[in-house]
Amino acid sequence: MRAVKQRILKVARGMAPVLVHGESGTGKELVAQALHASSQRAAGPLVAVNCGAIPENLLEAEFFGARKGSYTGATQDRPGYFQAARGGTLFLDEIGDLPLAMQSKLLRAIQERSVRPLGSTQEETVDVRIVSASHKDLAAEVRAGRFRQDLYYRLNVIEIAVPPLRERREDLPALCAALLERIARESGTAVPSLTEEALSRIAQLPLAGNVRELENVLHRAVALGDDGELQVDAPAPAHNGAAVVAQDNAPGEPPCDLQAWLDGIEREVLVRALGDNGFNRTATAARLGISLRQIRYRIARLHIPTPSDTEANDDEA
Repeated sequence: MRAVKQRILKVARGMAPVLVHGESGTGKELVAQALHASSQRAAGPLVAVNCGAIPENLLEAEFFGARKGSYTGATQDRPGYFQAARGGTLFLDEIGDLPLAMQSKLLRAIQERSVRPLGSTQEETVDVRIVSASHKDLAAEVRAGRFRQDLYYRLNVIEIAVPPLRERREDLPALCAALLERIARESGTAVPSLTEEALSRIAQLPLAGNVRELENVLHRAVALGDDGELQVDAPAPAHNGAAVVAQDNAPGEPPCDLQAWLDGIEREVLVRALGDNGFNRTATAARLGISLRQIRYRIARLHIPTPSDTEANDDEA
């Protein structure tokens, strides 16, 4: 991560757009926060937007603002993300999830440095620095026709690649210490001691969910520990649930009900992953590379029973 930190410090003081890419949970938003804090705009707002979490019919109003009466429920003028970030930084997380129609409108706003609120005929000048991020390969998305090439070039002036945690195990002590301090601060308790044994156990975990999964591991270790010492679970035996189920269910001929067969595979994989993560849905989502909302939807759709107290261990969606 030393190279990432050096690059952040080198480019923070400019105005050029930055594109941060890396696997889910690697800490891309932390990079955006560091860029903002190290910039000449640090006194201004940092507005973070999850582009994949906004309903498509609300995108324009959320990004550019809306005038009173411009849509049902608009009882007053409201600013959009561009106006809210004026004088600061606008962080567009999961930019690859934006639909093509919205991509063209975003491109125009970035190029013209102005936006037109929904229901207005007047342009508003906006002064923001754009930092965007995605876990997707946006160059591949461009080739597939799912992402505008002109927007990609506009966003990718400066690129910062955040390596996955498996490629930077040397960062584990510092990351664990920082996360434990935050956990203690949020819970109002003393910072637990990070022993060599606990750190060794953490280093053996696959941590496929990267920093997000590491934080879940530490939350669980703090909750299960005694007298300020962490209780880190031993790594679960490696297995490939999908491969096991596919082999067990491989028919001599195509299944009569393909959807039921696929649901059975999906259910088995999800049950195994939930069990490996103590039925913590956030950790399970990180391990499987899908969102917490998708995990909850699949649990309900596939009628998977879960312990009654599991919900209390989930992070907020």
